[in-house]
Amino acid sequence: MRIALFLFHFVAMSLALFAQDVPPVRTYQPRSGTTDPVAIPTPGTTRPGSISLQEGPGIERTMERFSDVKHVQQGFRVQIFLGDRRSAEETKRTFLQLNPDTPAYLSWLAPNFRLRVGDLRTRLEAEHLLRGLKTTYPGSYIVSDEIEMQRIPQAPVGY
Repeated sequence: MRIALFLFHFVAMSLALFAQDVPPVRTYQPRSGTTDPVAIPTPGTTRPGSISLQEGPGIERTMERFSDVKHVQQGFRVQIFLGDRRSAEETKRTFLQLNPDTPAYLSWLAPNFRLRVGDLRTRLEAEHLLRGLKTTYPGSYIVSDEIEMQRIPQAPVGY
């Protein structure tokens, strides 16, 4: 027991010897008399430029393959229905008529069909959607799910 206590004390003291001192923190002090902002000279005239984009066929094929793949990430959806197929399809049709901008997904989980809506990246977005749907669908709740990534609209070619 004494040997173990001695070894523990020896190791603790040797580690303390290798401790590093933290240097003092110095803050920025501007020189006295230099309160003017720094000015960077820029050309006085601007001219329209042109950009030419050159890409090989390998890049085009890679971009096509990338766009064909379904890209998913972890996120949230709001489940608004769980039941038989006919009722689920009717609920989906009604939901899409009221909310055409919100995607709806019908899936089968034995023995029921479930209807989940939205592609929400954060729980805060899901809470906001749930609050809006609670009056129409009182039994709805938030679920964690794989969501589809939102498409970014492309700028026109001449932009």
